[in-house]
Amino acid sequence: MPAGTLPADPDGVLPATSGTADPAAVTAALRFVRAWARPDLPAGSWLAGVRPYAVPAYADLLATVEPANVPATRVTGVERVVTATAQRVDVDVSTDAGVLRVVCVRSGARWLVATLGVREEVASR
Repeated sequence: MPAGTLPADPDGVLPATSGTADPAAVTAALRFVRAWARPDLPAGSWLAGVRPYAVPAYADLLATVEPANVPATRVTGVERVVTATAQRVDVDVSTDAGVLRVVCVRSGARWLVATLGVREEVASR
């Protein structure tokens, strides 16, 4: 498989090739995770913190989250770009609750978070 080429993705979610990530996308991912990892906040304050970094549909979904159920409280490591295209950047962000996969998409001139999930670790043993 050529460098920068990812395995085929039958549902079309992942890009077929990866390039250099726009630093603004990585910044958006980090800002979102820092706002998200605040389980100590009341729901309204928590949502006000994450909403500016999320696409509208994801922000609506986040309105149903009870912040006290958010497992992370802080970013603990360096972010790592997993894949990058002109329209989408997937970033792994380490937190005290594990590594999160943050999917950022271009929305006009801005980068917004489309989804967040716990990265599945591959057992090395």
